[in-house]
Amino acid sequence: MKPDFSPLTTQNSDPYFELHKLGQFSPWSRKIFEDCLTKPYFAYSLDQDNQPLGYYIGMRVLDEVTLMDIVVSKAHQGKGLGKTLLHHFIAQCNQHNIQQIWLEVRESNTAAINLYDNAGFILVEQRVNYYPSAKGKEDALIMCCYLG
Repeated sequence: MKPDFSPLTTQNSDPYFELHKLGQFSPWSRKIFEDCLTKPYFAYSLDQDNQPLGYYIGMRVLDEVTLMDIVVSKAHQGKGLGKTLLHHFIAQCNQHNIQQIWLEVRESNTAAINLYDNAGFILVEQRVNYYPSAKGKEDALIMCCYLG
């Protein structure tokens, strides 16, 4: 059976908040996560046979969107689902005439950086010592994809 996308809302967010906590070094609080499921944010989950595979959250401001979070369940990583999620996200942006997509990613997250590079994102800026890490701080890479 093929994975299905569904809008992610506060009513169905429990398993995705769990994925968020497992997928982030310093996860958001439940309140912040749920706030990111209301306007101006938009979010979709990816499921197969009632199993949560992953999700993404975007925030739209005028003709720009920021990819706030994208997570694939650890049990399903390495199967191309990050690419599936990102392509769905970009398709949603194209449907709404978005001109630019912005994101930030940990400099150590080479898998995500490769995914974004392959999708047409370019490096715009580097924020030094931005993210907390096990070794103190690590840089954030700011990337942008220009649509339209």
